[in-house]
Parts: sequence; C-alpha cells; structure tokens
Amino acid sequence: MLTIVAAIIVFSAIVLVHEFGHYKAAKSVGIRVYEFAIGMGPTLFKKEKNGTIYSIRAVPIGGFVQMEGEEEDVRTSTSFSTKTIWQRFKVVAAGPIMNFALALALFIIIAFSYGIYGNNIDTIDEASNEYKAGLRTGDEIISINGEKAYIWEDIYYELINPDNTYYIVEYERDNQLKEVKVNNNYRKMIGIATEIVNGEPTTTVSPTDVTSPAFEAGVKDGDKVIKINDVPVNTWNELTTQVENTPDGDSVKVTVDRGGKIIDYNIKPQTQITVRFNTQLERSFVTAISSSAYKTVYYIELMFKTISQLVTGKLGSDALGGPVMVITMVGEAAESGILSLLNLAAFISINLGFMNLLPIPALDGSKLVFLVVEAIRGKSIPIEKEGYIHFIGFVVLIGFMIFITYKDILRLFRI
Repeated sequence: MLTIVAAIIVFSAIVLVHEFGHYKAAKSVGIRVYEFAIGMGPTLFKKEKNGTIYSIRAVPIGGFVQMEGEEEDVRTSTSFSTKTIWQRFKVVAAGPIMNFALALALFIIIAFSYGIYGNNIDTIDEASNEYKAGLRTGDEIISINGEKAYIWEDIYYELINPDNTYYIVEYERDNQLKEVKVNNNYRKMIGIATEIVNGEPTTTVSPTDVTSPAFEAGVKDGDKVIKINDVPVNTWNELTTQVENTPDGDSVKVTVDRGGKIIDYNIKPQTQITVRFNTQLERSFVTAISSSAYKTVYYIELMFKTISQLVTGKLGSDALGGPVMVITMVGEAAESGILSLLNLAAFISINLGFMNLLPIPALDGSKLVFLVVEAIRGKSIPIEKEGYIHFIGFVVLIGFMIFITYKDILRLFRI
C-alpha cells in the first residue's frame, strides 16, 4: 500500500510540474489552453475556469495540456500554430525545463534540511588505502585527479570511476598543500541489505534491488543468512567478512533459513570500488546551493552517458527499467524515509525531462526538431504530416514501454 501511495504522489507531482511548464508558457505567449489534465483515461474530476478545463484522470501516469492549434490547423490569434518559432519553442521546452527545476528545488530542500557533506575528512578507516597513503581526519581535500573538489559528490564520483585503478588527491593540512597517490579500495558484494533490529544490523536480509546478484540467484526478503561458504555467521560483520574472504573468481555459497527451510545459493559476487572515509556535514547557504546545482548537472550528464552506452552496446536492454521497476524503487525509497524518496523523486524528474528532450517522434524533443527545421526552411511542415510522424512515434513508444514492462515483470518474478 505504501508503494502504491508513494508512487502516485511522486508521479503525479512530477507530471504536474512538467505539464504546468507547458501550461504557464502557453499562457504567457497568449495561446488558448483547452484542458490541463493530470493522469490519463476517464475523467474523475474537472473544473472549468477562464475557458480552460482542469481535470484529474483515472490513471495516475502521464498528463497533457491541450492547446488550440497544436494538433489541428487552426489560425487564430490564440492558436499555437500562429505564434512565432521562438514562442512555440519556449512552450515545448518549458515542460522538460520545469522537471530540471523541480529536481534542483528538491536537492536544495534536502541540502537545507539535512545538510551537505563537504570536502573536509571527518572519519577514515585506518585499514584503508587512503589512511596508508597519509590522509587523516581534518584534512581538506582540494582536488581529485586535478578536478576541484568542493563537496562530497565531487570526491565520490571521481573516486568510483571504474576506468581508474588509483587516484591523485591534493589536500591541505596546517595551511600546507600536499599530494598523494591512492590505490582504489575494492570490496566483494552480493547485493543484500541487512534488517536493522534495535539499532543493530542482523543477518536477516533482503536483495538490494531487482538487478542484484542475490535477487537473481533467488534470495528473498526476510531470509536469514546462517552460513557463508559453510562458515556459520551470527552477525552482519561476520557475514560481510566471510564474503570478502571468498577467493577471487569463486562464487559465494550463501546458506539461508527461510521459515525453517534451509536453502543454499551460489552467488557470483560483484567487485565494487569503495571509499573508506567520510567528510564533515556542512549547512552553509553556498554549499547547499552549489551541491544542489552539481547534483542536477551530474544526473543530466549521467543520462547522456547512459544513452551513449546503450547506443554503443556497452549496456543491454537488461539495464533499462520501466514503470514496474520504478514503482518498486519508489516503494523501497519510501520505506527508507523521506530523504531517500526526495532523492529518487529528483532523479525521476531529471529522467523524465531528459527523455522528453530526445528527438523521438511524439516527445517534446521531436517537436523542437520540427521547429528548428521550420526555422531553417522558412516554412513549417504541414500539420497533418507532422501529426502522422508523431502518431508513428507514439505507437513505437507504446510498444517499447510494453517490452520494458515485460522485462520488469520477468525480473520481478525471476522468470
């Protein structure tokens, strides 16, 4: 129930902001808006004001702003088609831009509410490569691999780059600049999360997500891990230590107790770069704003990288997630707390804004391409032809969504 409620709230808010962008921009240039709808399907509620119908539809996914002359050949002073190219460009682009603005606002709320981790080392694992290289609590990290570091994200995303086996850190201690080379720390992981009881981690676990090795092997929520590689484990620390001690290249034998039934799983662990120090929590205005802007830009860049990897084949279709996966993630974030939910909502908003800007027929990006073509040609493409192209694109998108949803279901039920 929590998953459903959280998903409806998150999706509705993100779509509302997106469509409000189109709506507000249309109104600002004098375009008549027939309807501003949130959701799809049958109308549950509607109210008319100043010639515009405001409605809520039954299916809480999607929404639309129906404007005069956008999909019909109407030539009036309040028609979309009679406005200048720049005015129409503004209306179309306003939706995705509002999604990016929403993400920025959410990151700012998080920053002011919870604080932001800066670039001064707070705690450091004495067994880590960072400590061995000479880093200590209180050191101010100036740059990583030559890139300036102002906040934790600057540090973290540079350190976990899988293309590097080490990093160069410049830091300041007692007003003196120093520089050291630090080899990456690695850990083995099988993709499980512990259940916290009375503030302590236990060996009762759940898969971290539907793409984790543990989930794919068959581990379920509530399984109690009793052995790792046939060695009994009673604490979370013992569990993780035994996973780490698994010889390189070997699978981890995980024995679980599921309601009295003992089950063995052989799970191929993943190797992950780890960062074994933390930075101090800061609450300054400048840090909050800069970190929020950084996160927004970073996730937009991440979308570009993901699309590039999909096109080049570095990522397969298994890396894609549809509505089922996203709803599952929202539910997990809601259970983790408001901070996780706000972070995920910001990421989904960026995702929606970015995807809508792709030059795919039926999306905002393709409409912007048509406007650019019109500016170059000096005349618009006939609305019937443009509508036909968008219809074909819409059919293809629906087919793609069905395919991704099918893949989600296969993952969810381990078929």
